[in-house]
Amino acid sequence: MKKLEGNKLVALLLSAGMATTLLAACSVNTDQLGQGISDLGGAFQTTAVQEKTATETTGETDPDETTTVTEESTAETTAAPTPTSTPSPTPLPQRVDFSDYTEIDLTDSFKVTVEEFEESAHSDDDTAEFAVFTGNRLVITDADNETARDAINLIVDGFYAQAEGAYQNLVAQLKAEYMTNGVIENTGSVYVNFEYVTNGRALSVLMIYAVTVGDKMDRTVDFATFDMLTGHYITLNSVVTDTDGLERACKAALADAIKAKALETVQPQVTATPTPTPAAVTTTTAPVTTTETTVVETINEDDLPKAADFEVIYIAPAASETEGVHMVTVIGIAKDGIIYEADVEIDSYAESFNRYGTSVFFA
Repeated sequence: MKKLEGNKLVALLLSAGMATTLLAACSVNTDQLGQGISDLGGAFQTTAVQEKTATETTGETDPDETTTVTEESTAETTAAPTPTSTPSPTPLPQRVDFSDYTEIDLTDSFKVTVEEFEESAHSDDDTAEFAVFTGNRLVITDADNETARDAINLIVDGFYAQAEGAYQNLVAQLKAEYMTNGVIENTGSVYVNFEYVTNGRALSVLMIYAVTVGDKMDRTVDFATFDMLTGHYITLNSVVTDTDGLERACKAALADAIKAKALETVQPQVTATPTPTPAAVTTTTAPVTTTETTVVETINEDDLPKAADFEVIYIAPAASETEGVHMVTVIGIAKDGIIYEADVEIDSYAESFNRYGTSVFFA
């Protein structure tokens, strides 16, 4: 303790006495003063508690306090992993319904023109005819989809150009024969024909040209089906899952249709039926009967083509007049070169078509 000198001690005692005298001289309400001091102390206490709470909450420490950390406790302390935020799921895209836009009417948007023609080639003096070129030519003259129109015409015109080229070659050969011999043994001819079938979505074209000189004939046959919406060339493999199975079924259906058609041309045998002859009113004579004879035409079914006789088969989507019934025109080339065709219902073969084939053949 620090020691106070004598004079300073006396001065402190005098100051204390003067303070006591002043307090005694004044009229002071000690109760209110005590209450105020108590409130003041409570305020300080509350502030201290709040500061302490804030210190504990924030984790701050008194700078005067020192914390001893051993090497062992430091090694065992592991930093807490930083929590990662959970990504919110990406919302699925809203589905748009286009069902009202799937109806496509193509029948009125295409115009097919078939032009008949005939031309011939002669010697300069017109005394000899070399060859004749006849038939028809198919052209798509109007279409909303010009790309599809041009694609179809490209294939069809190519076949026509091939037939025209065969005609020009034939004329050149016969002209050379005429110039060498002065005569030609046989005149020639080239015939080209286009037939088409459509169901409104697809257009199928059968193309044939034949070159004939005397008794010799060479024939070329081609077939093409086009998607009238896109102009794409459609092959059977592109629309059918079981090509062999569908071809076998269509060959059998074509043979059955040929047989049924042949039987329709045969007149059934008519038995003799009595034909009453009107009798006179005045007599009782019994009616006289007469017989009607009908010529019966018969066919030999062995002469009709069987399913196995068709070497080539084509299947063309065709229009149907019955609601819910889908048809195709089956074209078959027999071993003897004869071409047969018949309309066949294909609803029972629907499972043989893939999704694209269904849209084309079942439009």
